[in-house]
Amino acid sequence: MGKDKKARALGHMTLAAIGVVMASAIDSMRAAGVGNDVIHVYLDTLDDGFCEVLHGEAFSLMIGLVDVLRHNVAAND
Repeated sequence: MGKDKKARALGHMTLAAIGVVMASAIDSMRAAGVGNDVIHVYLDTLDDGFCEVLHGEAFSLMIGLVDVLRHNVAAND
């Protein structure tokens, strides 16, 4: 049981780290003056990539993370 808890904790840390990298990329794009339409293309590309390589819980988690980031980028710019 101890190994399961450690593995789960490592999985959560990995997901958090991936989220930080993705959010940092978006923040960098914004700082460089990239339009929101381009940021949405980046997020769409992530969606497409995750659809190609992930399934099950991993897919759900990553798509959920992309959705959180997408909601923080205005859609009307």
